[in-house]
Amino acid sequence: MCYRTCMHKVFAGVVKTAWVAIAGVNLVVGALYGGEAGQIPIERFFGLPKIARPSLSPDGSKVAFLFPLEGRLALGYLDREKKESNLILRGTDESIFRFFWKGNDRIVFMADVDGNESFFIGTTDLTGKNVVRIAESRRHDSLDGTNAYIVSGCINDEDHIVAAGIFTQRDLAPGEFREYDTGVFRIDINDGSREQLYDSFDRREIAYLVDESGNFRGRALAIGKMMQYRVRNGGEEVIVAEFPRHGYAEDFTVWGFDASGRRVFVLSRKEHDRGALRVFDLEKMELSPALFVPEKGEITRLVFNRKRTKLVGIVTEYIKREYHWFDRTRARIQANLEATFPGKMVDVVSTSEDDAVVLCLVHSDRDPGTYYLYDVKAGKIDRLQNLRDLDPEAMRPMEPFSFKARDGLEIHGYMVRPEKTDPIPPLVVLPHGGPFGVRDSWGFDPEVQFLANRGYSVIQVNYRGSGGFGREFINRGRYHWGRAMQDDLTDAVKWAIENGYAAPDKVGIYGASYGGYAALAGLIFTPDLYQCGVNYLGPTDLEITFVSKGQSARAVDFNYRDEWVGPTRESRDEVSPVRHVDKIKAPLFNVYGEKDPRVRIDHWERFEKELKRHGVRYEAMVVAKQGHGFRDERASQSFYARLEAFLAKYLPPATPEGK
Repeated sequence: MCYRTCMHKVFAGVVKTAWVAIAGVNLVVGALYGGEAGQIPIERFFGLPKIARPSLSPDGSKVAFLFPLEGRLALGYLDREKKESNLILRGTDESIFRFFWKGNDRIVFMADVDGNESFFIGTTDLTGKNVVRIAESRRHDSLDGTNAYIVSGCINDEDHIVAAGIFTQRDLAPGEFREYDTGVFRIDINDGSREQLYDSFDRREIAYLVDESGNFRGRALAIGKMMQYRVRNGGEEVIVAEFPRHGYAEDFTVWGFDASGRRVFVLSRKEHDRGALRVFDLEKMELSPALFVPEKGEITRLVFNRKRTKLVGIVTEYIKREYHWFDRTRARIQANLEATFPGKMVDVVSTSEDDAVVLCLVHSDRDPGTYYLYDVKAGKIDRLQNLRDLDPEAMRPMEPFSFKARDGLEIHGYMVRPEKTDPIPPLVVLPHGGPFGVRDSWGFDPEVQFLANRGYSVIQVNYRGSGGFGREFINRGRYHWGRAMQDDLTDAVKWAIENGYAAPDKVGIYGASYGGYAALAGLIFTPDLYQCGVNYLGPTDLEITFVSKGQSARAVDFNYRDEWVGPTRESRDEVSPVRHVDKIKAPLFNVYGEKDPRVRIDHWERFEKELKRHGVRYEAMVVAKQGHGFRDERASQSFYARLEAFLAKYLPPATPEGK
């Protein structure tokens, strides 16, 4: 991987002052969009965002951000005082996808190469001329090369991070062998030197506990069907929690340390199905009573001040996301922002260390969002940048709904309908991936809005097994791939038809990952329900889903397959699409990435042979150098163009009334 850098004006007029009604100042934001009617170009929905992951420097003087450059995401920064933005660096063969500040003049960043999910890790100064390579991406389908990840950003230490995994001095060619280091390391971001904190590479280890000063404090292990958390206490390792392993909603889950390193925040489900926030004191070796239990939904995030010296709030989600504040100052800032942007969701994404400067995202179900900088003392806001050039008035509202499944279980979902049409518009069922512990949420979704703009109604169903509704709801999905989880999607379609939102001869299904599997299962097990289906990255054989091509599965992967997908090979074969291709009646569009590390291309290669053998009508799109989801802008846009054409052919869209 090679990085190029130059001083470059990133945005022309990136900051356009827009004073808003905080501290009595009037809003004078100019029009951002022209009137939009008819079909909006695919690029507006699925091009790279104009800005991504902006973050304030600790002193609040700069904003670092990702932005599109030559089809990839590059790293830049804004000097707030000079109102100048400059390129820091860009990759020649990968997109930077995540970064964070270390002090006010250095940044740690991660880059994705070919979608292989083995990430390059590096650090840079703001000129981009002093890049330190921390970990290389594994380029080949083997363990050659580095495979590392960041465990702690070490808020209390500007010069170090902690990373775990396999490290070599450089990337290796295929077949080349070199000695490597494994374990957990404290790494100097200035020169890349490593200090080993923990030298074991026990395959039972699933997480490491490292505090914000970079000290190794313990580890989590999966031992058979049990889980343990072990912490260092003096010179000994002590088991502080042991419980049957769940897989998605454990009895005891560590959510991080405070700045002191003494307290660990824990989500506990032993007594609360939806989870309770508790604190484990490492000095007293005691677990506190519940500090917060959500009335509905689940806790999704803890909100700290920048130095993690104070827990200021909690975020929960049921139908929509909500904030719960412990800190009056943060509560007041949130209230001021929400009053300034009525009807919008406001998320504070970054603050300066003294909380004098706040960076927030203002968005909604119809608005992809705009970032603003809020000067708390002055009571004024500067508009930074909008994510996409999409007019919220041209988007469609997201409507929550619920229904009773055939066994009486209450299921929640969201529906987006196109501009009023006559007759009833065709319906696309869009099941989420995961499947367990993952959910669809209320908010802007470019896929949904794209389909609505093309004349389709869309429903997203949080079927049993989804997250956000408690552990028991997740448990309802155990062993129900292609069974009750699929029934929930079927029942959602019937609910839509019975309530006049869909016509029985105008329904299609499209999903990615598990959603791709659900699309296949829908065409196989309910062949008369859908007029067509789109399988994007879906597993086709549940026997090999958790085994890498040509390799043996790890014990933890077999645990997942046996504990959640199906207890026996026979039960898994019963719902594996590759075993039931003869049942497919409707046309099918299949999409895969050759470098997918999760759903290996072997799934498609074996499945396509069966499609040909049984004469199924199908189309296919297989893209080189793409993984589990297309990160490349051109590949992504090409896919959505193919999706649009496929749906138009087999599920013709509705036309708005009067057009």
